Amino acid sequence: MKKKILCTFIAAATAIGFAAPGAGAATESWRDAFVTRLMKTISQDPSYTDVVLTDLDQNGTPEAFVIKKGTYGGIGAGFTVQNGTIVNIEVPQNIIGECLENINVYIKNDTYIFVGQEVPRYTSHIAYYKLTLSGNKLNALRINKTDVSPYATVTYVDKYSSNLLNDGYPDRTKISAFINSYDVVNTLTATKSSARVFVNGTETAVTGYSVDNTNYFKIRDIATVLRGTGSQFNVEWNETNNGIDITTGAAYVSIGGELVDDVTGNFDVVENSTPTFVNGKQVAVTSYVINGSSYFKIRDIADIAGCEVQWDDGTQIINLVTE
Repeated sequence: MKKKILCTFIAAATAIGFAAPGAGAATESWRDAFVTRLMKTISQDPSYTDVVLTDLDQNGTPEAFVIKKGTYGGIGAGFTVQNGTIVNIEVPQNIIGECLENINVYIKNDTYIFVGQEVPRYTSHIAYYKLTLSGNKLNALRINKTDVSPYATVTYVDKYSSNLLNDGYPDRTKISAFINSYDVVNTLTATKSSARVFVNGTETAVTGYSVDNTNYFKIRDIATVLRGTGSQFNVEWNETNNGIDITTGAAYVSIGGELVDDVTGNFDVVENSTPTFVNGKQVAVTSYVINGSSYFKIRDIADIAGCEVQWDDGTQIINLVTE
């Protein structure tokens, strides 16, 4: 079973009731309904054994696509649940199954863009398709990678399995385990942090946000308030690597907009997949995009800059010591 983390931000899945025959009949979850439909679909044509679960309309209930085994296999069937009823999805004929197995999700102006990839027959050139769900129809529009590469990717969950048979027949136990393993990414939100940032005991105008009870701050704001100290660093955009370049020891060069807080209330947060480089070397840090700006964990910034973090829980004061 292959699990891909693509981007993401999907509402929590909920059980949806199905009307069963007979008075007082028990309701059925979308998971149980999917198992029944997959058993039937695969039994009718056992060559269609690869299954992808994805959530193109981001309503918390995935769409299921059954794919013919093999690199160039087609899409045999698609279905989902709408208003408590299993409905078929019309699938396109211009893409092959692997396009649904390899989905990346980008964000542009708070809009999620689902992009599938495939390698067409007789070529090594990767083809990209923008995937959209319109009613009961899956659309695949051919695009160029450059159409979406400027945008950040988001955390997203896509489930894929090709091990659902037993002696050539669909195995209900395997199918149930696969369906029940479908993960959900809960929407992240950022709330304004109550923490105050000081540098060597002097308060600054830095405003941060709390994500999962951890404080994050705009990387350029921290670079601004550390400028001129022994822990100063510069921040630039690396066009070649499409990443964030941090150079320690260099004075920060302002681009405008630093120390300006124009965000209020609670906001959806996009996990930032943009690579970060420190003095030319890529580092693993967790950051988020909030209102178009990159926010980093304060301790990660301190580690990069080479300063000490002093935290007072009672006063909610963060003091960055550079000397």
